[in-house]
Amino acid sequence: MAVPSAADRGAGAPPPIRALPPQPGRPTLRKAVAIALAGAIFFFDTLSPAGIAVAVLYAIVIMMSVDLCDRRGLMLVSLGCALLTMLSFFIGHGLSFNDGPLLRCFVSLAAIAITTLLALRNQRATEILTESEWRYRRIFQTAGVAIWEEDFSAIQSALRNLRQRGITDIRSYLATNPQFVQNCISMVQILDVNDAAVRLLGARDKIEVTASLKSFFLPETVESFQEMLCAMFEGKRSFAYESAIQTVTGERRAILMSATFPPETESYRNVLVSVLDTTERDRAQRALQQAQSALAHVSRVSTLGELTASIAHEVNQPLAAIVTNGEACLRWLDREPPELGEARACVQRSVSEGRRAGAVVQRLRDLSRRSDPRIVPLDINAAIEEAALLVDREASDHGVSIKLDLEARLPELRFDRIELQQIVINLIINAMHAMEKVAGRPKEVTVESRAESPAAVRISVCDRGTGIDPAAMPRLFDAFFTTRQEGIGLGLSICRSIVEAHGGRIWAENNADHGGGHGASFHILLSTAAEGGR
Repeated sequence: MAVPSAADRGAGAPPPIRALPPQPGRPTLRKAVAIALAGAIFFFDTLSPAGIAVAVLYAIVIMMSVDLCDRRGLMLVSLGCALLTMLSFFIGHGLSFNDGPLLRCFVSLAAIAITTLLALRNQRATEILTESEWRYRRIFQTAGVAIWEEDFSAIQSALRNLRQRGITDIRSYLATNPQFVQNCISMVQILDVNDAAVRLLGARDKIEVTASLKSFFLPETVESFQEMLCAMFEGKRSFAYESAIQTVTGERRAILMSATFPPETESYRNVLVSVLDTTERDRAQRALQQAQSALAHVSRVSTLGELTASIAHEVNQPLAAIVTNGEACLRWLDREPPELGEARACVQRSVSEGRRAGAVVQRLRDLSRRSDPRIVPLDINAAIEEAALLVDREASDHGVSIKLDLEARLPELRFDRIELQQIVINLIINAMHAMEKVAGRPKEVTVESRAESPAAVRISVCDRGTGIDPAAMPRLFDAFFTTRQEGIGLGLSICRSIVEAHGGRIWAENNADHGGGHGASFHILLSTAAEGGR
């Protein structure tokens, strides 16, 4: 396919139709040949005694004019040939309409007419094809996405040979034969690249881009190319993969690479591979995640401020037990003779309570510390129990009881423990606030865990409050939306961000909508299939 010039690409209309590339003098020579041929046919048809339809040869003149004239010019040429045919007839036969000469004249005129129709159709088809080629090239060159036009026919043959050898598991084969991947990279022939590809790689021109494909490859690029080989081998029609590539200067660029393959029975000689530069997007996402992490940390610290009484109680209990056991130990040691066995038991209990206090302090440090999420296999029930323990004293002060209904065997999930506890604590505190004005029925928060499937866990926090206003339900998880006068509306928004970052889903519903009585329930669905989505 011919590449339009820069002037053509910037024009608002397709370039002029021409069958041959511009070569000085060639169109003029062809016109002279066509005129000379028409003259020769006329004289031969007029003067030759041979009883044949010589004028049929005007069809050659018409076909030669297809690339030299537009539609109007071609019709004028055809009309001229028809007039020459009739002029030859009248010169040679006058007004004598003998059957033989008249029939030959009609045959010649019919041949000229049919040839003209065919020439006009061919000319229109050529115009459509050229316009389509121009549009394709314009889109190809001006697209904001980097595009490579590549010949994968050699790779197609190599993969076909693997099938003939009985290879069915392409991934295992490539894992044990990495050199095959390198060989396939060398087989790729770059036919063309667009301007966006040149800019993406920081190259001076197309020649620098098409010189060596390997020079732009990183280990991630090789991995994505290997995945593309698997897609081709498996007969997939399209392929997309997030990867990376390096520029001429060695700068790493994050990319989304995609390709569309023809059917297996067709040739892979013209495969378009598009590459979208996602470097800035990835940087923005990382900055957003850092901002969300900072906001979640602030929210955790703010939540701990609300739990001062509960935290003090959790720390004071083991400290008081340590003091009590220490005093008892001294009394046992002051006896005559000292009761060493009892004293040892007191010391052991003090050590146990000290470790308990240390565990409480460590949990508080974890919740208050700002750190990157640690996506690890997590005991969901244990994390929920620890979170409920921190809130228990605060709940008691508000006359609220916390009930845990945890299913014994849950699928193992990968999640950040601190973030899960932050969500559970936030939902329990919200449930407590929802029951502040409740009277005449027990104030109870139930935390449930259920295996929704072999690969999914649902955590629910249910209260017996007044429920959620249906008008507020659509905005419940929006940032800065709150139904409490003293609230700032970030808690549920942060909970949703954390859950969705782990590939999960969070939603709320009124218990009355499902025949569950008073209050509302918040549900979190986490799946092992989307574990650790950060």
